Amino acid sequence: MVDARILHTTAALREAILHLAADRPVSRITVADVTRAAGINRATFYSHAVSPGSLLADVLTPELDRIRDDDAAARRAAFERGADADELAAITRRGIDAVVEHVVAHKDIYGKALPDPEDGSLHRLLVDHFTVSSARHIAELPEDRPALLDDVAAGFVAQGFVGAIEAWLAGPRRSRRALVETITLSFPAWWR
Repeated sequence: MVDARILHTTAALREAILHLAADRPVSRITVADVTRAAGINRATFYSHAVSPGSLLADVLTPELDRIRDDDAAARRAAFERGADADELAAITRRGIDAVVEHVVAHKDIYGKALPDPEDGSLHRLLVDHFTVSSARHIAELPEDRPALLDDVAAGFVAQGFVGAIEAWLAGPRRSRRALVETITLSFPAWWR
């Protein structure tokens, strides 16, 4: 059983970093800012994180992991049923929609963090997350898929996904639906 104080501190850190990162880029958030907002001391901060950027990544990662796990489970079940291309495309669209929903829920944070030239922690977080997700997806594709360098294809898809999110956040106001549609249509034909 986890100590109630640890749960309280974790919740306070989560709230503090989300609030601060919605207000300014993570490169401009100091450990002192986080400790003040969370009502903790530096030693306690460092027992939970190494930097404000790593704390923010630790807070956002579980949401992305749940999306990946849900998508993988849906794909496995679909492959076991012998799903057709339309059903697989619908699963892909739901996964993209869930990621976009996550980005929209944290739009102020991603909008400030992704273009930040002084801290690339969220950019790396998303690229790493989508690279792992893409590699897993590629590994589970049917045997008739094209011969690929799987790691290169996974990196290509991941960088494109993050690039699309960055362009959408930086551009003029466009609908979330348009972003989902654009990403969906931009996936390679072999993706399924």
